[in-house]
Amino acid sequence: MEGFIMVRGQSSKWIRGVVVAVTVLFLGVFVNTSGASAATGNWGGAKKAVINAYKKYQVSVDVSSYNLNYATEYSNLKSMMSEVVSETPYLFYTGTRFSVSRNTSTNQIVKITLGYADAYKKADGTIRKAKIQKTRTQLNDAINQALLVVEPSMSQVEKAMVLHDYLISTTAYTSNAGNAFRLTEVGVFLKHKANCEGYSRAYAILMQKVGIPVKFVSSNKMVHMWNEIKIGQKWYHVDVTWDDPMDARDKTDQYGRVSHQNFLCSAAKMRKTKHYDFSTADATSTKYDNRYWKNINSSFYYNNGKWLYMTKNGIAERQSLDKGSATVLYNVSGDNLVQYDADRYYFIAFNSIYLYSYKTNEAKAVWKTKDLYSSNCTLDQIKFENNKLYYRVYENGKHVSNKITPKDDGTF
Repeated sequence: MEGFIMVRGQSSKWIRGVVVAVTVLFLGVFVNTSGASAATGNWGGAKKAVINAYKKYQVSVDVSSYNLNYATEYSNLKSMMSEVVSETPYLFYTGTRFSVSRNTSTNQIVKITLGYADAYKKADGTIRKAKIQKTRTQLNDAINQALLVVEPSMSQVEKAMVLHDYLISTTAYTSNAGNAFRLTEVGVFLKHKANCEGYSRAYAILMQKVGIPVKFVSSNKMVHMWNEIKIGQKWYHVDVTWDDPMDARDKTDQYGRVSHQNFLCSAAKMRKTKHYDFSTADATSTKYDNRYWKNINSSFYYNNGKWLYMTKNGIAERQSLDKGSATVLYNVSGDNLVQYDADRYYFIAFNSIYLYSYKTNEAKAVWKTKDLYSSNCTLDQIKFENNKLYYRVYENGKHVSNKITPKDDGTF
C-alpha cells in the first residue's frame, strides 16, 4: 500500500448556507478502522447504498436517510469509503476521490458524489460503462482460468494453498504509482502486476469462489494489507504479497519461487514475521504455524490425486497437503520446480535446467548455463509461461533474463 486517506480540502458551496461539498482524496485506499468513532448513524446501510450505486454506475448517492454526522463521525466516513474502494471485489473501477454534501445547520451528510478511476470515465465525467463491462468479462475469464487448478476432492487447506501458489506464480509485485491497476484484481488477473491491495482482493475473490470465508486485514503503520481465511471453525492469516519473493540484490520478482511463510498463520505468528499494527482477535489457532510448508519455496502441484513439490532433499510427493507424511521420489539438490505439462517438470540443479518425468521418475539435463554464459554466472530462476521457459542468470552483479521455446518433448 502507498498511503492513507486524507482530506484534500474544501470546495465551493453548492447551496449557500444550507449544503456544502467537501472533497476527499484517497492517497492510498485503505484506513485501519480500529480508530473509528462510535457510530450513531447507520453506516452499514450507507455502505450498502454506496456499493449498489457503484454497481449501477451512478455518479452520486442520496444518504440523507442514514443519519450520518459529518462533524462527529468523519473517521467513520473515511473508513466506510475505504472499505468500499479497497475491500469490495469487482469494484475495480472506483476512484481515489469522492465528495460529500452536508447540511451546514445539522452537519448531516445528505449526498456522496462517487469517484471513478480515470480509465473508466470520460473527460466530461461520463462513466465508460461499456469498458467496465468488457473488463469485467475479461476478469471473469481470467478468474475461471485460475480456478481450473482446483479439484472438487481437495480439502479447504489444499484449495487455499493451490490458489495462493497460482497468484504468486502469475503475478509480480509492483509499487509503481503510475500503474493504477496495481490496486485491484485487474492488476493481478489481467496485468499480472499488483501491490498488496491487488493481491488481497484477488485472493478474496478466489476464496469466495471456492466457498472459503475471507476478510481483509490492514496495517496503517506498515502501509499494508492481507487476508484472513476461515478453515473449519478457525480463522488464519494469509499474506500472499509477502509470500511472493523478491530478489534482494536487485528488487526484482523471483521467477518460479513461492514462499509459504505467511500461509495459514495465527496472529502471534504473523507478528513474528514482522507484521504489526493490526487488530484481529479471532486468529488464535496455532495449528498450522509450524507446518512443513513454511520451509518450501516451490509451488505445490496436484497430479493424479497426489501433491508434488521440491524440498531440500529433492522432489517429494504427498497424498494430502495437511495430513500424513511425504515421500522423496527423486533425490537431488534442486530448486525452482515448475510444471511443463501433465507429466513433466523443469527444475534447476548444477547450474543447469533439468526435465523431470513424474511417470518414469527420471530426470535429464536439457539446458546448460555454460553453453551460453561464463563459468562465474549462476542460474537461479526459471518459470514456464505461454509455452516458453523464462530464465535468469546472475552475472557480474546483475540479472540477465532470457527465454527459450521447448520442443514438444520438453527439450531445447
